[in-house]
Amino acid sequence: MAKNQAPTAKADQPVMNVRLLSTVFGIHRHRPAMGLIARRSTMLSIIVILGMGLLSLMGWLKSGVVPSIYGNWIDPSILGLAVFSLWFSYRIVHWYKFAEFLIAVQNEMAKVSWPKKPELINSSIVVILTMFLFTFVLLVYDLVWQALLRVLGIAA
Repeated sequence: MAKNQAPTAKADQPVMNVRLLSTVFGIHRHRPAMGLIARRSTMLSIIVILGMGLLSLMGWLKSGVVPSIYGNWIDPSILGLAVFSLWFSYRIVHWYKFAEFLIAVQNEMAKVSWPKKPELINSSIVVILTMFLFTFVLLVYDLVWQALLRVLGIAA
């Protein structure tokens, strides 16, 4: 067998992704100084989404659908889910693959040439007027087909 031959059998490969496990359960932050805006906005979005889900769950628990032994107090499971949500949002933005993606996104967004205010306003007006025009054309088509189908006795 050659010295530098790559392993081909599944038995030679690790069962678990050790790098992923060390990212999830470790304290390592992947390239922490890069992509801060993208990471922070992603982390904030995850916190908001999970927080809204937790608020919905709290309302569901307090509505009496599911009996709670804690009464008006915060259910410890909700508190545990909140802590888990914060931990998850922090760890996911430092997972090496996702962190590299966010860094690349921020680098690409820096290359975008954003329109000036007058150009943005003019483009928005064109888009809105085009939407109204298409809506009107579709309304006319719908009315014509309704009338045609009524004349033929197909539609009531």
